[in-house]
Amino acid sequence: MMLNRSTLLLAVLAFSMLAFGQQASQPQAGTGTPASTACSLTYSSGPLATFTRYCLSGNGNIVQLDSPSGFEYISNGGPMEGYGICDITPNVAYYDYASIDSANWGATTVTTPTATTAKFVRTTGDGIWQLTQTVVQIKAGAAGPGSVKVTMALKNLSTISRNAVLLRIANVNAGPVAINDEFVSSFNSAFGEEPGASWGLGLTTNTFTFAHNGMVLSVPTGPDPCHYVTFISNAAFVGDGSIGHVYAITVPKGATKTVTMTYKPI
Repeated sequence: MMLNRSTLLLAVLAFSMLAFGQQASQPQAGTGTPASTACSLTYSSGPLATFTRYCLSGNGNIVQLDSPSGFEYISNGGPMEGYGICDITPNVAYYDYASIDSANWGATTVTTPTATTAKFVRTTGDGIWQLTQTVVQIKAGAAGPGSVKVTMALKNLSTISRNAVLLRIANVNAGPVAINDEFVSSFNSAFGEEPGASWGLGLTTNTFTFAHNGMVLSVPTGPDPCHYVTFISNAAFVGDGSIGHVYAITVPKGATKTVTMTYKPI
């Protein structure tokens, strides 16, 4: 039987509510790479009508994305895109949204195995989690704009099984005025767009193995992954907000669980 949207959302939220409402543990100070909005790797493709360009920070954040040229979605204002983990067992949050982070990460190792792929490997400061992000350019062409496929592989380095909330968030500012964008989400996707216009940015899951949900949040900043439910909007809204996707995952000791999602201009 197929779950309806409210049932699946409740499944994800019930999992994360194990942490919600408690006081989060103090994050361990990291000695690794700090948050950064600097552009390190740039990718572009496509003819004029479907031209798509994006840039990645050294920590795997998307700090710029426009399509077609000049129609910017992320770098209007301070870039706020990235990833978060809530380790539910001790209620500890780890996040990096480019403009801000939780200061409990180790250094990032960056490789570019192909001309269209970048890989970012990071371990949390307490040595419990390793996050490997693989960001792949799906090139634009005559038939449509390009997209950015993001895979996040979460490895449990500890000696016990752990429950985690894993999320990806992007503050979408689809025009020069940040407070009037339109936001809507579904099970599998979330979108932010310029009102009355024909451009915006969507995030769609490609993984259906875990309880998950697309979401829009009523804040432009990335949330604490252990307390993100405070900011979820279950209805479409107009304002300054964010799009994202959340997964509820159990990771056995020594195991890796992987999710994939895609950003695409709409």
